[in-house]
Amino acid sequence: MRSIAAFVAYMMLLASLALGAGCSTISTADAPTPAPGPVVKAGLKAVMPPVIDKRSWPSEDTGTPDPNIRIFAPGITGQLRQGLVKSGLFASLPAPDQPAAAGINDQLTITIGEFSLNTLGNNPWSAGSYILDGLILPVFGVVTVATKGEVDTGAYLLPGTRVGTTLSAEVAWGEKGTKKPILSKGYRVMVELGAVSQREIMAYMGGTSSDDGVKIGKVEGMKALQELTVQISRDPSWLYLNSYVRLARAREVIENSIDPVARMQAAQGLLGLLAPLPYTPDEAKILRDGMVSADLRASQANDLRAQYLGLAEANSLPAAQKLGEAQAEKLFNDPAVERAMAQGEVVQQALGLILSSMAPVTPKAKAEAAPPKTMVEIPTLTRPTMPDPEQNFPGEKKKAKPAPAAAEPKDAPKPLPLTAQAQAMQERMIGQLADALKGHPRLQGVFVQQADSAVGPLWPVAKKVLIKLDSPQAKNYLAKRKAS
Repeated sequence: MRSIAAFVAYMMLLASLALGAGCSTISTADAPTPAPGPVVKAGLKAVMPPVIDKRSWPSEDTGTPDPNIRIFAPGITGQLRQGLVKSGLFASLPAPDQPAAAGINDQLTITIGEFSLNTLGNNPWSAGSYILDGLILPVFGVVTVATKGEVDTGAYLLPGTRVGTTLSAEVAWGEKGTKKPILSKGYRVMVELGAVSQREIMAYMGGTSSDDGVKIGKVEGMKALQELTVQISRDPSWLYLNSYVRLARAREVIENSIDPVARMQAAQGLLGLLAPLPYTPDEAKILRDGMVSADLRASQANDLRAQYLGLAEANSLPAAQKLGEAQAEKLFNDPAVERAMAQGEVVQQALGLILSSMAPVTPKAKAEAAPPKTMVEIPTLTRPTMPDPEQNFPGEKKKAKPAPAAAEPKDAPKPLPLTAQAQAMQERMIGQLADALKGHPRLQGVFVQQADSAVGPLWPVAKKVLIKLDSPQAKNYLAKRKAS
């Protein structure tokens, strides 16, 4: 036995040496992620019902690996409630049946979609397992046959697999008793356990009866819940909660009313949300993209900035506007960029609602009534008759059977014409929106995106705004759209 152990150890040494010599180019390093911003100390109060756990569970122990973390809804609820209050984002999160919930009108609902321990990929040691299999090929063959292919000798001995916890959650803030939330955000957490061998994977994820798997899952699951608390409490979207309340109030009128004046009056209050942006959402996404190098991030951001100023290329940017590699590297972790992204989401929604409110309303088509049920007739038994044989005489053209008449398409609902009062208000709103966008190329860039997706009755309104703007960016887009 000692000789076998020594042989295996020797072969593993050879594998590690071969790995270092021949596989040094292998890299599984994940893309860097921006550093989290500061905690939002909002001191909010909301009723928090039990977490909704949407994971599916096996009805019985089948012996197959079940990756679900064995922390259930009550434990998840308690951990998140404690963490969110401790962070300072919330001052109070009582359960609905607690006395403290009586005077609170807002509600925080958290839904868990995935909470599991999974393999995340391989690391350079996985190449060493293939080398080891080749060096001990007889042993590899015997083990493969004995385990019916379930065990790979090299992978069983070397830590070539990355394992971690994956947690996805949907967080919704709204008023009690309402269907639509005021703010809804999705979060995804991945906490890596580290590199493990196949032997450890079989212990950690060996089915619902695996004691090791349950223990490891609970420890790692608590880490993932703590990370989820960090993500939620540091999300700058909570800084704009009052803006989302204004958006929700306006959306309720704009989406449900057919009175054009009422719709525009509701949208008029959103003009105040169009504050200047330090970075557009597209610009912020580029600057926080860890998949590309800093110099490429700078180049892409400069292209956007040139577009906002109506310039043909980034080389024409003023020196003060041009980003360099060092600046892009610094902005990667700058919390101001993440906050600008959150502000940009508010601006996008506000512009979309303002534009929609000025377009003529198209009434919804009425649902057709179901046809009356026909009486079922019992057929009488009759002798079947053969059809007359088809006769084709020489020189005679065969008559084509008439095609069944196509059903007449019903007229689709048409936009309702604007009254004189509504037309006058639309013109005022177009002028007010253009005034709010003038002198702010980044705000105009966000509006151009809205205009680019405008079709039907929305486009004439968006076009009027762009003409009223009369900026280089607006002129370039109008010329581009006319040519397409």
